[in-house]
Amino acid sequence: MASKAFYTLELDNQAFGFKRPTIAQLDRYAAQLSRAPISASLDFCMELVDNTEAWGQLVQDRPGLAVRVASAITEAMGFTV
Repeated sequence: MASKAFYTLELDNQAFGFKRPTIAQLDRYAAQLSRAPISASLDFCMELVDNTEAWGQLVQDRPGLAVRVASAITEAMGFTV
């Protein structure tokens, strides 16, 4: 895990660190969110996570986790969910 994660999800004895998103990443996420919220969240989180392989395997079975993490990250940045 990255030593300075903006957001960390601890689940099933694993920790996933997520970088702070850039304005461009937030813009892409917001643009896609109304059309395809799950895909938007999956793409957004995949850009930010430190361990893409393990995260990809986890959200393949539990895609709702990406929505949860994306919401937590944007909320931490002051956006209302």
